Amino acid sequence: MKQFIIYLLLILFSAQSFEQVLIGLNFKLNQDYFASICTNKDKPELNCNGCCHLKKQLAQSEEDKSSDDKLETKKALELFVEYISVEIQKPNLNLLVDGYSVLKLILPSAYYYDIFHPPRI
Repeated sequence: MKQFIIYLLLILFSAQSFEQVLIGLNFKLNQDYFASICTNKDKPELNCNGCCHLKKQLAQSEEDKSSDDKLETKKALELFVEYISVEIQKPNLNLLVDGYSVLKLILPSAYYYDIFHPPRI
């Protein structure tokens, strides 16, 4: 099922690239029908056989492509930036909590002077 979907998408994307070829192929397969609806049916000396319809379809295809190209050229980037003022204050680390400095509580030390006592000689 997965491969079927992959092949289907591949065919659809390829069909977009070969649009003019597909229009010509459709014309060749249904040329009798296009000859019956030909606008130049009353002028047999032109020997049109529906080619006028093919030219109209190809011109319409080219016009659609050129209008799509014009739409893609207009690109804009809108950006909204809100400025927020932030006030940064330096913390007061000279506070004492239960007799200990807050700085001593926050920053660990490599040596613990309160616990470590070197041996006495």
